[in-house]
Amino acid sequence: MKTKFLAAAAFAGLATAPLYAQPPATPAPPAAATPPAAPTPPSTRAEMEQSVQARFATRDANHDGFLTADELGGSAPMALARLDADHDDKISLAEASAAMLAMFDRTDTNHDGIVSPEERAAAQAQMGQPAPAPTPQPTPN
Repeated sequence: MKTKFLAAAAFAGLATAPLYAQPPATPAPPAAATPPAAPTPPSTRAEMEQSVQARFATRDANHDGFLTADELGGSAPMALARLDADHDDKISLAEASAAMLAMFDRTDTNHDGIVSPEERAAAQAQMGQPAPAPTPQPTPN
């Protein structure tokens, strides 16, 4: 059960996994402005690989090829527990990639290399998370 919960938490955070460096908050837009769309989580295996590499490079502050607790910040205990396969208290790109791609493969239930909105919703439902609200479609005039 604990493994399923950790995998579920990891999938839920595909767009903002612990390897992702959040930009500083920006001032709130005027009331009439449309809020920015949430980043779209990777849908293909290739996008997932690129996303992991980009997030890893962003967090690897000293460019030594490893993420340490200092570079991971507050998410270090969870990230190390989930991703540090060799238990050396640091995460390599290979460890991060293997964990995230395994999670992608579990979510891609039909194994076509693409996580469809239905597969994403099913994975989130399995984790006990509410499905994201559907994107509003424009109405014809």
